[in-house]
Amino acid sequence: MELLQAVLFGLLVGGMITFVGLFLRQRYSSVRRRLQTNPRLNNADLMRPQMADEPVFISAKLSEKLEKTFDLTKSGATIKKLQAKLTQAGIYTERAIPLFLGVKLGGLLVLPILVLFLLWGGASQRTLLAIAISVCFLAYLLPNFLLNRVISSRQKKIREALPDALDLLVVCVEAGQGLDAAIKRVAEDLQESSPIISQELLLVNLETMAGLERQQALKNLGERTGVEELISLCNILIQSDRFGTSIAQALKTQSDYIRTDRRQRLEGMAAKTPVKLLFPMLLFIFPGIMVVILGPAIITLMEFFSKGK
Repeated sequence: MELLQAVLFGLLVGGMITFVGLFLRQRYSSVRRRLQTNPRLNNADLMRPQMADEPVFISAKLSEKLEKTFDLTKSGATIKKLQAKLTQAGIYTERAIPLFLGVKLGGLLVLPILVLFLLWGGASQRTLLAIAISVCFLAYLLPNFLLNRVISSRQKKIREALPDALDLLVVCVEAGQGLDAAIKRVAEDLQESSPIISQELLLVNLETMAGLERQQALKNLGERTGVEELISLCNILIQSDRFGTSIAQALKTQSDYIRTDRRQRLEGMAAKTPVKLLFPMLLFIFPGIMVVILGPAIITLMEFFSKGK
């Protein structure tokens, strides 16, 4: 039994060391090696493949097979879905996906080792196995949970700032500015009060300045945020730009709709308040009230019956 525990512990430690080695290996990318000047290199060295003499932990064929098996290719549905969620969380770096997956793998390796190390010798084998499985499950789901919390918090801030941004857009458009100039001005004005929506609007302006069509830039804005109200606004702006209708009127209509929808949603939440307060009142408030009201009467009755005996 002790031999089996030692083998399992050794496998976990070996996996953790392998993960740390793979992580540190990322520091020495091919780009850095190519940028580093070495006077001893000649033409033959430059023609040599960059990865020929580099030690690898996993062969290329095995790596491709694992990527296809677990659907981790760049064009796979899993990676695209993860990329969309990271973008909605405001994480645009290219290394976000390997870092996120590395954190999940590191949690799967490190947390069970810590738990087994802390509980070694103080619990039975079944208890240790159950705890290790539970910790692995928690370590695998915790990054997804935190990412979803960041996405929901960011989307909430965008929803709260969207009506004010629409009002500013209406003012800028009615003052004679074009839509691109209005978006840039609103993004600059909202940098202090609403930095998230300001960043998204600046990205739209940068995309249009880089040569991307305005309709595609607006479509990308809706996909980056995942906010239904903003997606609806982008669709309205795309239609107004395509058919030549009044952009100011479309912005006014959408602003009124968003404010009305927010008011109705708040009214619905207020209507649910009595139902949500029912159980806390039954569990915590009513018992205290009953003690205050019936307490003196119960004490008086107890004294009366004690004197009668």
